[in-house]
Amino acid sequence: MYVCLCKAVTDKDIHRAVSQGACSMRCLRQLNGVGSQCGRCVGHAKEVLGEALSTQAAETGNHSGTNSAAPANPVTIASGNGVGVCYP
Repeated sequence: MYVCLCKAVTDKDIHRAVSQGACSMRCLRQLNGVGSQCGRCVGHAKEVLGEALSTQAAETGNHSGTNSAAPANPVTIASGNGVGVCYP
């Protein structure tokens, strides 16, 4: 399902970005442009990001919350738009 129509970003794109290390809206905005145009997608993008982080935490056995899933250092992520460095 499309989350951001302006940048054609789907929920699968967000889940993929999280699996590659994205852990914040800042990362998603930098990598996929989510929320950088009209901004109407931000609320839904945050929900999908939270779901993706929870799913990742459950899969890795990290049950202490989504904040602990965030890396302490910058993460370099390759995406369809190139390579980005995300700061949690």
